[in-house]
Amino acid sequence: MSDSTTTNDADPVSARRRETRTRLLDAATGVFAEFGIQGASVERICARADFTRGAFYSNFSSKEELFLALLKREYEDRASQIRLRAAELTARLREVDEPPTHADAAKYVTAFLSPRGTESSWFTLETEFLLLALRDPAGPISHIDFNLQFREELSHVVESIIHAAGRRFTIPVDRAMVILTGVYERAVRVSALNGVEAPEGISELGERFSELLFTITECT
Repeated sequence: MSDSTTTNDADPVSARRRETRTRLLDAATGVFAEFGIQGASVERICARADFTRGAFYSNFSSKEELFLALLKREYEDRASQIRLRAAELTARLREVDEPPTHADAAKYVTAFLSPRGTESSWFTLETEFLLLALRDPAGPISHIDFNLQFREELSHVVESIIHAAGRRFTIPVDRAMVILTGVYERAVRVSALNGVEAPEGISELGERFSELLFTITECT
């Protein structure tokens, strides 16, 4: 049997496996959001995805493994979207002759952090991840390490945007990120509980971030 024949035979299997995993992950998103990790069952996830338990266990050893795979997928998707938006914003800032004003910064931040419709789902996953870490601190993925990795990637993105705006942080970037992510996470929590337009929610982040950024940065 030739290599090409082997590859052609394997491709449909790989494609079906990827589709199965994707459908299980998509179904699990809703199940975990509704019932949490403790309340979610393999049977419920399989029913939502319209698969058998055999299909589940051929891809994941447990619902916890599925949850961590889902968390990783959402993280990678969010990181990709952030990088894309950052590249667009950085290019726009470099085309402007004058440094951005408070009002300009608020508009840029509002556009950069515009809701994608998945904030509530992400907040739920993050909360479930925290609860999982509290119940099993020695689990396969450290909650602290996971958040540090995400924050480190964000710090590079945010710093590049600040530089493109002709400014620099007046405090260490890692400390600035603790402040910025804290404000963002609180806004996401408020919006997840009370809606996107709720006071102090995501819709008000433009003004809040603008004030904060002008406080902890200076012109270069």
